[in-house]
Amino acid sequence: RAVAEVQAAVIVARQFPRNEALAIQKMKTAFQQQNLAARSFFRFSRGGSTVNGETIQFAKELARCWGNIHHGLSELRRDDVAGESEMQAWAWDLETNERSSTTFIVPHSRWTKKDGSTRLEDPRDVYESNSNNGARRLREMIFTELPSWYREQAKEIATHTLNNGAGDKPR
Repeated sequence: RAVAEVQAAVIVARQFPRNEALAIQKMKTAFQQQNLAARSFFRFSRGGSTVNGETIQFAKELARCWGNIHHGLSELRRDDVAGESEMQAWAWDLETNERSSTTFIVPHSRWTKKDGSTRLEDPRDVYESNSNNGARRLREMIFTELPSWYREQAKEIATHTLNNGAGDKPR
C-alpha cells in the first residue's frame, strides 16, 4: 500500500506540474495575512547574543504554496533504557525527485544552566522534546527543497506585513 501511495503521488505531481507564477501568488497572499506573518519568525537570547530565523510554520506554508512537496518527521527508534530516540526529518520534491533527509539522535534529557542535564521520564516530555528537535530539522529539510529566492521573497512579505499591517503590499 505504501509503495502504491508513493507511486500515485509521483504520477499526480507529473500530471499536474507546479505553476511557479501561481505558487508565488499563493505565497504572497498567505504571507500578507497578519496571523501567519506573526507566526513566521522566532527570536530568543542565547549566550549573550540573539538567535532568530524562520519558524516551522513558515517553512510548511512555503511548501504548501510551492506544491508537490511531501515532508515529514518520524521517530525511527525509541530506547528508553539508553534514554534516546532516533529520528528522521525529510522533504521530497515529487516533480524533481530531489529528496533531502537527516537522521539524528535526540537524548531524553533537558539542559538548564541551573540544574545541568535532567533525564526526561514523562512520555509527554519525551514527545515534546522529540517534536521540538524534529521541527528544527524538518524546517531545514523543507528549505533545502525550495528555491532560496522564493524563501527570501516570503520573508520580505511577512516582515512587511508585521511592520505595516495585513493586506498592504510591499513596494
